[in-house]
Amino acid sequence: MGIFSRLSDIINSNINSLLDKAEDPEKMIRMVIQEMEETLVEVRSGAARFIADRKETGRTLTRLSDAAAEWQRKAELALTKDREDLARGALLEKAKLEETAQLLEQDLGALDTALGKHDEDISKLEAKLREAKAKQ
Repeated sequence: MGIFSRLSDIINSNINSLLDKAEDPEKMIRMVIQEMEETLVEVRSGAARFIADRKETGRTLTRLSDAAAEWQRKAELALTKDREDLARGALLEKAKLEETAQLLEQDLGALDTALGKHDEDISKLEAKLREAKAKQ
């Protein structure tokens, strides 16, 4: 995450030199802490968006699974009525839904990875914030 890495670099390389060179070290560290808190809010809101996207994707997967089961049922019904053409069409629809579901599952994996990264970023930022408050 660009904001987090930028802020981390600034804090790691400059916090002590800022305190040494600043006219008012207390004011400078308060500004750094405030900036870190704002970044933490942004990162948490980004994580909340990922969680919401993940839940929505899960609900969509459930709907696709239900629809695929319904098309399977329709195909079986068509076969009992000796309508092979309808059964074939139903199975094609089912296959399309399963393909879409497979793509959504890949998206779900990407969302899980991004959410894990956000969790790591939040933990690191909270640790840096505690460190800066301790220096204050």
